[in-house]
Amino acid sequence: MLKKFKGLAIAGVIATAAIAVAGPIFAQDATLQYSLSRDVREAAEQAQAAIAQSNFPAATNFLNQAATAAQTDGDRYVLATMQLDVANRTFNTAAQVTAINALLASPLIGVEQRANLYYHRARISYHAQNSDAARTDLQAAINAGTSNPRIYVAMASLVDEAGDHAGALTLVDRAFEIHRTAGLATPVDWYRRAISMAQGLNDVGRISAYGQSMLAEHPAQRNWRDVLIQHRTAYAADPEAAIDLWRLQDAAGALTGEFDYRDYARVANGRRLPAEIERIVQAGRANNMLDGGNSEIATLDRGTTAAAQRLSSALPGRAQAAAAAATGANAMSAADDYVSLGDYAAAIPLYRAAIEKGSIDTELANIRLGMALARTGDAAGARAALDQVVGPRASIARLWRIYVDMPRATSAPVAQEAAASE
Repeated sequence: MLKKFKGLAIAGVIATAAIAVAGPIFAQDATLQYSLSRDVREAAEQAQAAIAQSNFPAATNFLNQAATAAQTDGDRYVLATMQLDVANRTFNTAAQVTAINALLASPLIGVEQRANLYYHRARISYHAQNSDAARTDLQAAINAGTSNPRIYVAMASLVDEAGDHAGALTLVDRAFEIHRTAGLATPVDWYRRAISMAQGLNDVGRISAYGQSMLAEHPAQRNWRDVLIQHRTAYAADPEAAIDLWRLQDAAGALTGEFDYRDYARVANGRRLPAEIERIVQAGRANNMLDGGNSEIATLDRGTTAAAQRLSSALPGRAQAAAAAATGANAMSAADDYVSLGDYAAAIPLYRAAIEKGSIDTELANIRLGMALARTGDAAGARAALDQVVGPRASIARLWRIYVDMPRATSAPVAQEAAASE
């Protein structure tokens, strides 16, 4: 006797263990309808009861007995599905492959289930160090039209291991596209893989773009630090970019150890910014990242307090003179010095004057105007200034834009706190 069923309460079995996918990211196959013979149905019900009790040997016996009585495609589909469930739960890879092969031969499975089965078998092959078989199965899943992003990422890893970084990035980009279309955040480790692949091509543009996308979705301290290190490498020949990237690392709360404070102070010293060195060193000491025993830090910090006081006293007169100047050079210089003191509010009108008067690096002025507005809490103004930057430093402006769009932390960056306490 045959009876029609819609799944025999086994929905989701195929998604267990190695082929689990987090969330409804990809298209789901329609509910299957199939016929079961009485003997198979009864054995399957007994097997399910055994599985519920974690009695997997008994479940296997019931399923093996039922297999000898299988008559329909539905019989074979249900038995193979349950056999795969048992194999997944018992980590029996040989039984997993046997069940997967039976399911792949079934006319009942749809595109996504077929793709997931290929993915499952590919993972088994990969862990058995058979990359060629894994790649063949992943390609079969892609050829079948899967929209499971994990399959594209897995294939990208194998393609990258084979040395085809460009091909790997094409696959990763497809996975990212699926996530964006679904309105879901892309896992941070996928971005890190993509950055590594782009580094294999020495593709600075893509390294930067992936890093920025990662920060937009995952603005964690570690991610900020890693992305800013990558950007400083890209802008190694631009000392103005270097100091602004360090300023952003401080703003994002991503100065994480002695070397970060020391290296920031070195760059500030190279730009002859004693007031900024003083703030950096004070912040590092207040945060227990620097101690008094570091001779290099002591040398960098020597005389900075007096220099900062002299600068602070001179700046109001310089700002007044800049307002009467024919070009924006004096206003730009005064604004930069106010930034080095941490007085972002005083820098804002001077950057605006410098941009209006001209004869300055407008791109740099807009970045620093956006930075100063961001540090004073004017997010809309910061976005407007940063969006004006479309030249070689556009990547830096985009990073500051990401910072502006971040949920604000409850505590100020450490270097800002040091300036406020003076």
